[in-house]
Amino acid sequence: MSSNTRAAAVAVVVVAFIAGILVGVAGDHLYLIRNGRLYPRHATRFAADRMAERLTHELDLSPQQKTQVQQIIERHRAKIDATMAAVRPQVRQELDATNAEIETILTPAQKTKFADLRMRIGARRRDRGSPRQ
Repeated sequence: MSSNTRAAAVAVVVVAFIAGILVGVAGDHLYLIRNGRLYPRHATRFAADRMAERLTHELDLSPQQKTQVQQIIERHRAKIDATMAAVRPQVRQELDATNAEIETILTPAQKTKFADLRMRIGARRRDRGSPRQ
């Protein structure tokens, strides 16, 4: 295998791994939000307000536009949550398949480090998702 082919293969694996981490974190975050574990139910309104504030700042929205944006977000929230809940198992399956395939090309020492890395990422995700006291 040429060095260019090897470098391309390594780049693909690294990109797939990073993409898997990002999708997994986003999916878990949305799952926790949807089930009220990351944010209490009243905080969903806070998230809509925060998003509206950001858009107000970035787009110089009028007070009426800001209110309309908040209403639009609230109106679509349930459908977005339902869509994410339906897709999440498929995303998890693909992430698991990606990780399993990556493991097939690793040495035993790399597999140990890879498992450790995945555990650390999972622990950080759980720590961020734990309710604050």
